Amino acid sequence: MGRFFTSTQIHNPNLLDRNRFIKFFREEMKKNGYVTCNSDESEISYILRFADDKWVTITSEAYKQGNRFSQTDAGRIAKMLKTICINTTVIDSDCAILEMYGADEQKVDTLIMGRADDYFSEDIHLPSESAWKPFLADKSLWNTLCEIVKDSKSYTFVEEGLAKLAPIIGMDSENILFYPEDSDENEQTIILDFKKDKAKKEKKLTLNTLFTQIYGEALEPLGFKKPKLRQPYYVRVINDEIIHIIGINDMKSHLVAFGGVATVYRKELCLDHSFRQNERWLRTLIDFYAKWHISDKPFNQEIQSGFHYHEYIESKSLSKAVQNALNESITWILPVLNNVKTLKDVADYDEYVFKNHISVISLPLQESLAAPYSDASIRFLLNDPLADLEQRYTSSLKLIDEEDIRYNRAQEEIMRNRKEYEQRYNESCERLHMFLEDKEMHDQTLEELARRKKYNIEMLKKYNVY
Repeated sequence: MGRFFTSTQIHNPNLLDRNRFIKFFREEMKKNGYVTCNSDESEISYILRFADDKWVTITSEAYKQGNRFSQTDAGRIAKMLKTICINTTVIDSDCAILEMYGADEQKVDTLIMGRADDYFSEDIHLPSESAWKPFLADKSLWNTLCEIVKDSKSYTFVEEGLAKLAPIIGMDSENILFYPEDSDENEQTIILDFKKDKAKKEKKLTLNTLFTQIYGEALEPLGFKKPKLRQPYYVRVINDEIIHIIGINDMKSHLVAFGGVATVYRKELCLDHSFRQNERWLRTLIDFYAKWHISDKPFNQEIQSGFHYHEYIESKSLSKAVQNALNESITWILPVLNNVKTLKDVADYDEYVFKNHISVISLPLQESLAAPYSDASIRFLLNDPLADLEQRYTSSLKLIDEEDIRYNRAQEEIMRNRKEYEQRYNESCERLHMFLEDKEMHDQTLEELARRKKYNIEMLKKYNVY
């Protein structure tokens, strides 16, 4: 059976000896809120191994197989020591992944060795010459490095390839294979235990406290208010009719930022419901980016994966995750909300969110089976609802035509979908004609919309956002 282990190589360009490096490492850890302690008090323990080269090996029993702590910690240490770190993970002695992190904590490049096809499919690329060449023992060894990487599939154990690779990039062949089970202290190896510095340890702030502080400072000057509810979001009321929402949802390891638009003409605002209960109309950050493409600025990967946080990693603290979520929400969500100022804008917004959505809520309004989150009833309040419906029908047909071409749909499917869509349009026209021509139905509908508005505004007052 092969070995599983992970460790990190810390670049030591100034060739600090063992004692000077340990002193430097302790000092920087203290600046980051950790002090040395006895093993029984330890919150995080590191094993450092030294050799006569420009790299110091570091590992920890906390670097378990399959977790991401070793990777995020490699980035944190690189930033803390203002150097380069290379995190090495060996999987069942079949393959090895070497991830390089820069002093900005970001991943620079990835080098994959061995029989990795079963783990990474075809998503394997050669390492970047510009990333690895500065660390070659001899600048002419780049081709040798590439040959070792390519030949590593033929080794019985990938450790053979790592041992050959190490001296090419100035590392010790034994140290690159070092893992916690080899951790007996000696002249080359030392174990350092750390705990949080109580003198610097601040009171742990909750998500709601951080959310109120960080989001509130940015959003309250823009007219947003924090509702008297447990849910972490801010609400802004526009023209007594429209509600803008920006918030975050805690997934316990990362935060998901979201936003949304609602009107007081809904059957129910549902603001006291959780994000999961409201996710049919509250849209995540990636939705806003994908649907509106507000700018040419490339999005941060956290927009898609969420804003991760970790209790013991300062660079991944909860407060930083909240701040990052706010920053990206201001970039991608807020500009969309700022453009939703009228009921016509809400109808346009809904058309982006719910593609090809032209249906009009059934009448009489009180008997509608529409979901509480639906804003379809606002179409009865538009200046010229029939003209608006016609315009949306025409623009939606154009989108459907584009999709038919893109997905190469069969003619039979195209005709069936077109027939269903035309039927929905005709039904919507009939309802609008009924609303416009039947005085009793017209008055009854407006009365129900006024009742909803009054009820929902009272709820907004109760939540302290109106």
